[in-house]
Amino acid sequence: MNQALNRFTWNAIDLSQVVYLDGIPHATRAAIGEWLEYADPQKAVDNILDRNSHIESHSVPLKLRATDGKNYDTSVYHPIGFLLIVMESGQPKAQAMKVAVAEFVWRFAGPQQLAPKARMELLKMRRTLINDLSKTRDAFARGALLADLRDVSLSLGQLLPDASLLGKDANQLALEV
Repeated sequence: MNQALNRFTWNAIDLSQVVYLDGIPHATRAAIGEWLEYADPQKAVDNILDRNSHIESHSVPLKLRATDGKNYDTSVYHPIGFLLIVMESGQPKAQAMKVAVAEFVWRFAGPQQLAPKARMELLKMRRTLINDLSKTRDAFARGALLADLRDVSLSLGQLLPDASLLGKDANQLALEV
């Protein structure tokens, strides 16, 4: 199947060659390498992929038409593959932009929008889990509660709270430096 290449821009991410598959932008190696500002973009990304073969599981092989009018077998990378490539890069732009890339992936692969009622139920559940965690001394129960809290927090799009603070007096935290 021939696919058309498009430009994709989201916040600080500007990719010159993407293909939309099921509404999700998949980037070429060249586009990722250009965004990372490598001198030889495709070769640099190929080197990252050679060292990290697990990233290929986040790619899709396609036939893409080049500017010369010929069709070429090309792999395009899902946003998670894009994130993994950027995370393996040592380029200054990669170091500076890892937060933006994480937000990009979160936008396309993160939690879905919740109905207000479902969100309220999850917030109540989260408060209950935090309360239960502060009271339990059993290691097994604590591990299970933390796993549930992690799932609920991710569903809400929130970070996991720092469990080491549970049960501590807030006034005492200022003394711990």
